[in-house]
Amino acid sequence: MVPFYRLLGILSLLLVLHWKHGAGSPLPITPDNATCTTRHPCPSNLMSQIRNQLAQLNSSANALFILYYTAQGEPFPSNVDKLCSPNVTDFPPFHAEGMEKDKLVELYRIIAYLGASVGNITRDQKVLNPNAQNLHSKLSSTADTMRGLLSNVLCRLCNKYHVGHVDVSYGPDTSGKDVFQKKKLGCQLLGKYKQVIAELVQAF
Repeated sequence: MVPFYRLLGILSLLLVLHWKHGAGSPLPITPDNATCTTRHPCPSNLMSQIRNQLAQLNSSANALFILYYTAQGEPFPSNVDKLCSPNVTDFPPFHAEGMEKDKLVELYRIIAYLGASVGNITRDQKVLNPNAQNLHSKLSSTADTMRGLLSNVLCRLCNKYHVGHVDVSYGPDTSGKDVFQKKKLGCQLLGKYKQVIAELVQAF
């Protein structure tokens, strides 16, 4: 299976994703008169599809969160508030009252960040909980929906606003962490995902 961050790189030949640790620099955006094309024709009901995908992610986020911390075993189920609090550093900001163009750019950054995080969590869980097939399936389904959402947001940005370049950032890599820290970080990230996706649904 191709890692999520590699699939991001082929969404568009013109959209260059610079993966950076930390919050990253302000988003460089191409001038409105710049040429911007997508690899595939964009559907006419883009915003409707974007809203539907956000709603789909929001409707399954809490169940995924519960499934995740339950699969980790104790002490996670009995200490959810402490171990899974959404205290994620360097998470991309979102301003719900902004113009559509700005909100879409911020949405793209957030979903790219979360998608890479879900990819890391899936990798870790296949090692830490190899028999948790339902969890693996839900994580993969979430990643698939995120990929589709990114593609639609890209279409909207490119076709309507001529945005051909967005810098994205992503969270810490868990590969060097111990088992407990991997489980805890995954729980915090999914807690943050549950929180922020509810805000995004309301904003669009």
